[in-house]
Amino acid sequence: MKRLLLAATALTALALMPAALADDSSAVLDAGGIVLTKNADIRMASEDLFLSPKSVKVHYTFVNDSGKDIDTIVAFPLPDIDNYEFAESPIGTTTQSTPNFVGFKLLVDGKPVTTTPEERAMLNGKDVTGMVKAAGLPLNIVIQDGAYDKLQKLPKPVHDRLAKAGLIEGAGGDDVVHAKWKVTTKFWWKMHFPAGKTVTVDHSYTPVTGQSFFSDGEINTPSPDYDNTKLYCIDAGTRATILGAIKETATKDMPNGSLLNAFRTDFVIVTANNWKGPIGKFHLTIDKLKPSNILSLCWSGDLKKTGATTFESTLTDFAPKQDVKILVLEKPVPQKEGGY
Repeated sequence: MKRLLLAATALTALALMPAALADDSSAVLDAGGIVLTKNADIRMASEDLFLSPKSVKVHYTFVNDSGKDIDTIVAFPLPDIDNYEFAESPIGTTTQSTPNFVGFKLLVDGKPVTTTPEERAMLNGKDVTGMVKAAGLPLNIVIQDGAYDKLQKLPKPVHDRLAKAGLIEGAGGDDVVHAKWKVTTKFWWKMHFPAGKTVTVDHSYTPVTGQSFFSDGEINTPSPDYDNTKLYCIDAGTRATILGAIKETATKDMPNGSLLNAFRTDFVIVTANNWKGPIGKFHLTIDKLKPSNILSLCWSGDLKKTGATTFESTLTDFAPKQDVKILVLEKPVPQKEGGY
């Protein structure tokens, strides 16, 4: 379920990059909503989704249309984390602790619910959780605070055992050790749906928003491998606004304008759809955080501006065909000397 986005910025641009933008790029990982065990009698009457680069909040109402009570398993899957892939490529915002590295919170009918975390280490489709834990290592090396240091200081017998199994590479010392397994995480809980009754579910978390830099070249000469204009449906008006914002950051050293900060947030809405029929009423609110920020996304319904930073859309009998992926661009904060 993971999608990776890494910024590709030319070295010459990096050399000229102003201090206000001098941060490493980070990857965006997608997460979404809850997933029900397949059931033909539970209907999603409504879903209210709030999405911003800093926050995801979802409110659901489910109705049991059958004549009997239903007890089933519900889960919330977190983004997969590939320890090897992200060993030297930072990802977006996380809590630095596992398994709940997105700060997931849950309410059912307005009351907090205790969930069961399930975190597993996988290597080439094989569950290697036991081997990793037996070595005294956290599963999520790239997120768990202090895990990287533990990996570098493994006792030689433990190191050799993991290396032989293909779980790590690197001899240690100057040859840095890297974990090669992927971590899958989900939270699950049992839910009771009374016959003919409505049940509400609220959950929230901090999305793993990716951050990078955005230049005029990403619009004027987009990469065929990663075309922002298509991925985020940048139309002519938004294109002009973006290019205008870039020019407004012009300084003596960079007369054609600087780079914008880009924040990319993905929400998985095309799930297994294990409930009965389409979503009765779907309401989307997107917050771009600052009035001066620029928002772009692909969306099939009407998206109306409802506030200084918010946009909303309401659809009925909604059967989503694509996930929600938003691009938010902001100008860098001016430095005290008057430039960017």
